[in-house]
Amino acid sequence: TMLVTANVRGQLDPCGWKANPLGGLPRRLTYINQLKDSGVDPILLDAGDALFELNILASGKEASSKLRAKTVFESTANMGNYLYNVGHNDFAAGLDFLRQIEESANNNFISSNLVNAGTDDLAFKSHAIIERNGIKVGVFGILTNLPASVKELEIKDALSVINSKVAELRPQVDVLIMLLNANKLQLDKLVAKTENVDYIFSSRETSRTRPERKQSDGKPMLYTTGIQGKYLGRVDLKIIDKNETINDITGALMSTQLFQERLNNLQKRNPDKPLEDVYKNNTDVLNMVQKFRKGLKDSKDSINEITNTSFYSLIALNGNVSSEKKLLSLVDQTLKTCENLDKESASLP
Repeated sequence: TMLVTANVRGQLDPCGWKANPLGGLPRRLTYINQLKDSGVDPILLDAGDALFELNILASGKEASSKLRAKTVFESTANMGNYLYNVGHNDFAAGLDFLRQIEESANNNFISSNLVNAGTDDLAFKSHAIIERNGIKVGVFGILTNLPASVKELEIKDALSVINSKVAELRPQVDVLIMLLNANKLQLDKLVAKTENVDYIFSSRETSRTRPERKQSDGKPMLYTTGIQGKYLGRVDLKIIDKNETINDITGALMSTQLFQERLNNLQKRNPDKPLEDVYKNNTDVLNMVQKFRKGLKDSKDSINEITNTSFYSLIALNGNVSSEKKLLSLVDQTLKTCENLDKESASLP
C-alpha cells in the first residue's frame, strides 16, 4: 500500500468548507496509525510543494511560514519514512532551510535532476529503493522549474534524467515510481514521453484524479491528489508474478460494487425469493436485473484475467477521521505561535 500527498503547502489543520473541513496532520496520523494497526506498513510519499504556499515568503509572515514548514516536515517524519520530492515552492525559505530541516528531522528529500550550480553533483538524494513483502519499489523525483531566487542549484533536463533513471532503476526493482513537480503543460508533455515507469504522482497540478478515470493503456498510471493535504491518494498493489505488467482494476472493481449494490437494492423488496419471482410482472425491472448481472459478471471476469492488480482510492480526511490527540495539541500550539509571530512582525517599524 502506498499513501501519497502533494501540494500540502504548509497546511497543518483542516481547511475548506466550514461545515466539513478536510485534511490536517493529526487526521493523517490517525489514518496511518489505523493502517499500521491493521498490519499494513504503507510506503509514504509526497510529490512536492509540501512546505510553503508560494515560492516566496509573504511579507511579515516569514517566521510563521518557516515554522509551519518545519512542523509539517518534522511531524510527518514521526509518521514513518516519508520520501519528499523537492518542489518549486519548497525553496521559498532558501536552500539552507531545506538542508537544516532535513538534518533535524532525519527525513528525506529526493531529487534526481537538481545539481549544485556549475557541477554534476546532486543536491539531494537521487532516489530510494524500498522493499515490502519481497517486492522492491524504486522511487525517484523530478523538478521542472526552480525559482529565480535559487542561485546555488541548476536543473538538469527532465526527460534526459527520467530516461537515465529508468535505465538505472528498472533492472533493480519490481515497481518504479516517479514523483513529479510540474505544471499541467509540462506534466502532459513528460508523461507522453515517459516509458517503463509504473506510477507517476504529480504536484503543482492541483486537480484530483477521480478513481473511476480510466488510465491510459501502455503508459504510466498518473495520479494527482489535490491541495493542502485534504485527501490522501492510496494505491493498493498486489503482485503475483514479477514478470507480468501491473494493471489498474479500479474502474472494474467499482463497477462490480455498483452492480452488486443495485442488485442488492432490488432484492430488499423480498430477500427470500429469487428476483425473477419478485418482479415476474415487471418486464422493465427484469431487464435491468439481467443487465446488472451481466455487468457484474463482465467486471469480475475482467479482474480475474489480471495477474498483478492496482487499486486507487482517494481518502478524504474529513470529520470521520479523528485527530490524533498529541499531534493535535502540537498543531494548535504551533498555530497560536504563528499568530503571535505575525502580530509581532506587523508591529515592527
